[in-house]
Amino acid sequence: MTNESHFRTYRAGPATRRMYPVWLYFGICFSIGLLAQLFLLVEYGEGSPWMVVNLAVVASSAFGYASAKRNATITTPDHIEIRALFGGTEQIAWEDIEEIEIRGSTKKAQAVVIHIPGRHISLPHVNSRDIDSFSEEVQLLRGLWESRRGPDWSPPPHGEGTATS
Repeated sequence: MTNESHFRTYRAGPATRRMYPVWLYFGICFSIGLLAQLFLLVEYGEGSPWMVVNLAVVASSAFGYASAKRNATITTPDHIEIRALFGGTEQIAWEDIEEIEIRGSTKKAQAVVIHIPGRHISLPHVNSRDIDSFSEEVQLLRGLWESRRGPDWSPPPHGEGTATS
């Protein structure tokens, strides 16, 4: 199974991408206000309590945009790669994954969680909000895991791998 079309990159969905212009607009507007207030502070020594609000909006706009662009789940022939804004990049080999499950409710949102020894990891942007055909995509992901984990793979006995001695 070397068909590269099975390997996907999951990033922010259309709902999040529609927010990019909003973040840009607010970031620019509040940056201008922040610069004006900094000028007044430096030139006249008078600060404004709105400076903190402007700084918070600029920071949250930049954080939201950077987070949406950086966070991703990438499937490759050897592993799943999870990218986070502050967590760096983590690569998890297919054979290290014990289970792939769906968590959440169909009314709000469902997300995919993988189980590795001692941890449960929610995959960024592999959820029902970011993917239109969520159930088909989860089946594709499970099929990829089953084909890539190796022929000798067997789940660990119940309770093993989660406790340390």
